[in-house]
Order: sequence, then structure tokens, then C-alpha cells
Amino acid sequence: MRDDVRDAVLDCVHYATNVSTQSGRHIAPIAAKIAEDMARVGYDRDSIFLDKVNVTLPGWFRQSKQWDITAFEGEVLVAAIELKSISKSFGNNSNNRAEEALGSAMDVDYATHNHLLEPNDLPPNFGYVLFIRKTDETVSPVRTTSKSRYSFDPEFEGSSYIGRFTLLGKRLLRERIYQAVWVAVVDIENNVVEEPDPLMTYDKFIAHLKGWIDVMKA
Repeated sequence: MRDDVRDAVLDCVHYATNVSTQSGRHIAPIAAKIAEDMARVGYDRDSIFLDKVNVTLPGWFRQSKQWDITAFEGEVLVAAIELKSISKSFGNNSNNRAEEALGSAMDVDYATHNHLLEPNDLPPNFGYVLFIRKTDETVSPVRTTSKSRYSFDPEFEGSSYIGRFTLLGKRLLRERIYQAVWVAVVDIENNVVEEPDPLMTYDKFIAHLKGWIDVMKA
């Protein structure tokens, strides 16, 4: 990971931890960095958007959804990216993030199929970014307290919150729910950013986005 990308991630998580995530301002540094790199790999710089009007997409099960970054080729939406960070309340957020990620992808997928994103002959490339703050709580095994008549997926047993979030990202990518996924673990006390899975690094995230714009422009 480049130093400028690492610094932008640290800025995001510092802000989310010490100020707020409510306004969305905490993701501004990394959103700007991703937009720069999208332009560098072939997206039209003037057609990459971070403002509310241009990142608000129609839904199918709800009226609309604000993404964090969108990119167009002419009038065609070619990429939409969601940026999330988790710095506290890890138990609640582990389920919330999974539900949000799945819901956002399904909603816009149905909107595409039902011609609300015309003139899209091909579906857009959807990206998902997740930053997890590294703490004693997030590196420790999570005790399973839920009771069920069914057995749970053993991959979750004994895993930490970091492990669970990483598994979420890996499955979102493997099942092609999102076509580009980046997961990073952030130790703000030591200014360290780690990428726990080699398939979900920043470089691969940008490479996935580049591949799609190459197809669209071919």
C-alpha cells in the first residue's frame, strides 16, 4: 500500500473514532484518493463524482441510496463504490455491516434489471471498502452466544471480529455481489494499516476497477 493511501485511511479512522461518522466527512480523504486513482487508470476525471446529487442512485426496494463514489462513461454508470469504517460497537456493527452491504447491492441490482439505470447495457461495477479499527476487542475470538436449532457455519466459530469482517468481504467478492472489495485493519495508536487478505488489497481493488473501465472503453 502506498504511503499516501495509508495516510488517507488513518485520517478516516482517526476522524471516525474521535469525532463522528454521521456526516460522512470521515471518508472524504480516502474517497478523494480512490477518485484520483480511478482517473489515473482510465476513468474520465470529469465523470467521477462524490457529491450527493451524482452519487444518489435509484433503488428498487426503496426510493434511493447514496453511494460514496460514482463514475460514468458518457451517460452510462460504470462504477459505484460504498465506503464504510467501524471503530466501535463491533458486535452490533458486524451484523449491521453485512445487512447493509447485501441490501445495497441487491437493491441497485434490481434497479438495474428493472431499467432504472438506463442506458446500461452492462451492469455497473460495484465496489465495497471496509476499514476496521484494531483493538483488543477486534483481535480476540468472539464468544458465540446465539442459540439455534441449526448448526452455524464453522468458519465463524472462534474467529475475531476482524476475522468475521474479512470473511464478509471475501464472500462478497467470491459471490460477485461486489466486483471490487478492499478490507483494511487500522491500528490508529501505532499508525499502522494492514490488509488481512491478499485478494482484498488496495492495489487489487483499483485493478478490478481498471479492468471494468477497460472493457467499457474497448
